[in-house]
Amino acid sequence: MLYFAVAAAVVILDQASKRIIWEVYKQTGGTDLIDGLLRVSLSKNTGAIFGILSGSRVLLISVTILSVVVLVLFAHRMRFAPVSKRIYIGLIFGGAFGNLIDRIATGEVLDFIDMGIGPYRWPTYNVADIAVTVGAILLIYGFIRHPEHQEEAGVIAGGGESGSISPAAHDEEAE
Repeated sequence: MLYFAVAAAVVILDQASKRIIWEVYKQTGGTDLIDGLLRVSLSKNTGAIFGILSGSRVLLISVTILSVVVLVLFAHRMRFAPVSKRIYIGLIFGGAFGNLIDRIATGEVLDFIDMGIGPYRWPTYNVADIAVTVGAILLIYGFIRHPEHQEEAGVIAGGGESGSISPAAHDEEAE
């Protein structure tokens, strides 16, 4: 259950960073980390990515809970996948759960990483957003690079009843 350990680490890091940044921001009002390129700047997001669906708290919580359930089922199907793919699933799961905690507790997600050049800024984000993005990109890349592992996730039709390979088959692949 490597993905749960990774997810727990992401949630702890995400929640701790948000609490620390909140306390620091209250005292400093924000901080330039790299001369205008990277700074701490609090933003509360009631929507999804880029503020889409702002004010749709119940919908966003429902979709996130459904996503978490799907990720748990996907993780179960991937239990014999290479370690890297299980880590990527853990990153996605932890990031989704980290933002879900905020959304349930306060109705909004606290974002604080602000990047850009001059007036051209990327929307603020947080540790959970980084985990979801990096996990998803690496997982997709892993499936593109090693399409033979798609069967493990039940992606390819006819991949067996459970859509996962047996531990013995996994051991044979490792050799």
